[in-house]
Order: sequence, then structure tokens, then C-alpha cells
Amino acid sequence: MMEHCKKSRRFLSLLLVIVFMLSLAGCQSSGDEGKPIAEKPSETKIVTDLLGNKVKIKANVEKIAVVPIPWATIVYAVDGSGKKIVGMHPSAMKAYQKNILKVMAPEIANANSTFVDNNFNINYEEVAKLKPDLVVIWDYQPEIGKKLAELGIPSVAIKYGTLEDVQNGIKLVGEILNQQERAAALIKYQQDTNSYLKSKESTLAGKNKPKTLYLRDEQLQVATGESVNKIMINNAGGVNVADEVTGDSWKKVTMEQVIAWNPEVIILSNFSEILSEDLYKNKLSGQDWSKIEAVKNKRVYKAPMGIYRWDAPCVETPLMIKWLGKVFHPDVFTDYDMRADLKTFYQNYFNHTLTDPELDQILSSQLNPDLKI
Repeated sequence: MMEHCKKSRRFLSLLLVIVFMLSLAGCQSSGDEGKPIAEKPSETKIVTDLLGNKVKIKANVEKIAVVPIPWATIVYAVDGSGKKIVGMHPSAMKAYQKNILKVMAPEIANANSTFVDNNFNINYEEVAKLKPDLVVIWDYQPEIGKKLAELGIPSVAIKYGTLEDVQNGIKLVGEILNQQERAAALIKYQQDTNSYLKSKESTLAGKNKPKTLYLRDEQLQVATGESVNKIMINNAGGVNVADEVTGDSWKKVTMEQVIAWNPEVIILSNFSEILSEDLYKNKLSGQDWSKIEAVKNKRVYKAPMGIYRWDAPCVETPLMIKWLGKVFHPDVFTDYDMRADLKTFYQNYFNHTLTDPELDQILSSQLNPDLKI
């Protein structure tokens, strides 16, 4: 009988504990009553483009169509992949087909390059088929931005003409893609290189600054005084002979004008297939290069091309200026090795280990046999 009583008390105690725990749970639940259910993370966000426009875009942009030529590679550099690039300019695709990016990002080959023509006009039916989350356009294309908005496609406007414009653009792409850290690292590299170049200004002040012509193509289009190429040349210790030419970044001039300038160095862009041999052997119809100082002294060089043409402002512009420094003043720019710098840059920012043949390809080594870099 006593044993039975003990069992009953133990059962009663256990029951009381259970009731107590249940009541606690009830209090906890009642304490949460009236609180709002946690909201889903926002599916959109606002970014400010380079014209100051506030643009609502998806929080996680997955598909981008890019109108400005170098900007597809800026998207690649900031994102670390080309998977989000669904459209790019035909000139950008042309560069891609013959540079190292084709190996590094084979997925870009699938990007549409017919939604925009060479004059930056958009085929709206074509772009609608791409269903982009965002289109990148030029600052002078507000009407295109309005038309895209009517189609339900947001756009951001960019501009460049200075090194700061490039950096602001990299920052914007970082915000769009939620890759602020990668963007900040690329910007810091540009700023650090600019600081390094400034440290050479006093030394360069006492040097002869070679008169330089930056030649775009066989049609005698040259980099003008309003081009970013002027900034590149100046920062590396040269003088752009076409500074007096204004109006556009590239402008056609006459052979007579080139002869009057008589450049000591000529840089050939990658916007065309023009080579130093074309000038050395006077292969271009209606043009006589034989009396030009740069030609007589074999100082005509093909510009490098990495993930994009180094002729235009891009993520590799600091490397272009350092390359020009080696061309103009190898006795001043002695504290870096161009090939080593390239390998480090590609490893740090693109996670790609350059081989020696790839270095030669980027630096146009076979096309510049007289240039030991």
C-alpha cells in the first residue's frame, strides 16, 4: 500500500512538471502574439548611376546587356565571371574573339552582340528577347533609357573620359553586382598606380618627353587632345602630338599634318589590324611614312591587349600607362618588371596564372620585336 502511494506521488509530480512546462510554452507563444511576421528580404534596391539618376534594379542582378564597348570586361573583372553578360557591343565581341579573355571566360562567347550596332543604336526587339535585368548605356543616351523603361527594363548611364570616370564606373558595377570588395580592390590598384606615377613627375620634368602619335587605324584617325590616350601619354612622360585636335576622342587627320608633327614614337591601336611593318615598308596607299622620325628609328609599337584593348579606358589602364613608361623612359621606370606586374595583376584580380606565351600575346611581343619588355 505504501509502495502504491509513492508511485502515485511520483506520477503526480511528473504530471505537474509537464503542466508547468506547457504553461511556460503558452506564455512564450502569447508573448509573440501581435508581432509582425518576418518580412522577406527586399527583392529590389536603388543604385545611383554616373549621371546621378536613382535606378531601381533587382537586388540580385543575373543578366546584364552592355552597350559601351569596354564595359563588358569591367563587368567581368568586378564579378569574376562572364556568366551574367547576356549582351555586348559587336566591337567588344570582336576584341574578345582574339584576346586572352576567350580562354579565361569561354561563357562570354554566348553573349548576344546584335542587340546593338556599331553606332550604339539598340534593336529593342532583340534586347527584349534577352530579358536583361539591367542594360548599361552611355550618358548621352537618355532617349534609349526612356524606351527601355517603357519595356520594363531598367538602365544605368555611365560616362568616361578620365581615369576617375573609370573608377566611378567600377564602383557602380560593384554596387550593382553586390561585389563592392572586388570593385574597391580594383579601384585601389588604379589609385596606387596613379600615386606611383606622380612620384616620378619630378624626375620626368628634366627629361625629353617624346612626341607621340597614337594611331587608331589606316584611315589616319588619331587620339586627340580630348582623349584618355592623352592622359595615358602624359602620365608616362610623353607628349601627345595631336593635343591641338579637338572635338572627339579619335579624329581623322591628313598625312601632311602627321609629317608636320613628325612624332618620335607611334603607338598603334588594336581597333584595327595595322602593324609597324605597314609603316616601315610604306604599305598604306597614299601615305608616306618614310620621313617620320618614329619610323626612321623603328619606334612604332603595337599596343597591348589583355582582357580588352588597352587603347581605351578599362580595368587594365594602369598597366597601359606603366607599359608606356617603359617605352618612353626605361631609365626612369626601373622599379617594376612589366611581365611580373602582369602576372601578379592577373593572379590577384582575375585568379588566372599567366603563362609566358600568354604574356607575349598580351604585350604584342612578336609584333614589337624591337621593344624589350
